[in-house]
Amino acid sequence: MYTEAELAETVAALQNPNPPERAAMLKALWAWPSQDDRLLPYLRGLLNDTAPCIFGSPMRFGEIRWLAAQVIFAEFKARQRKESVWLEDAVRPLNGDELTALAASAGIDCDSSLPSLLAAFTELHRQNQLPTTTLELRL
Repeated sequence: MYTEAELAETVAALQNPNPPERAAMLKALWAWPSQDDRLLPYLRGLLNDTAPCIFGSPMRFGEIRWLAAQVIFAEFKARQRKESVWLEDAVRPLNGDELTALAASAGIDCDSSLPSLLAAFTELHRQNQLPTTTLELRL
């Protein structure tokens, strides 16, 4: 369980207005679940966050809410709770080549730089041109 200071720091990162900051905290929690139930309401709040982010190896482009769902499931799994996480109409994470191809077919200029790829993701998302899926995570 987190101390009050650790909890406050983690919540502040999850509520940061900058998506890369929220994503960084989510990636850390995915790798090292907190096992602190006090974080769950903040994580659940991010299940509606469609801001773009980068994660994984190889690198993937997706939504903050995809990461939030993975973190909630990691929390459940770490505590052996047989709960599932369901996320409808989530953008399927894309690698750089997939994102570049989608941008080209939509007539969006995009090179292989991170700013260009994130801008293309944002524009494709705005145009509803990104592939979506239902994410279901369960033990």
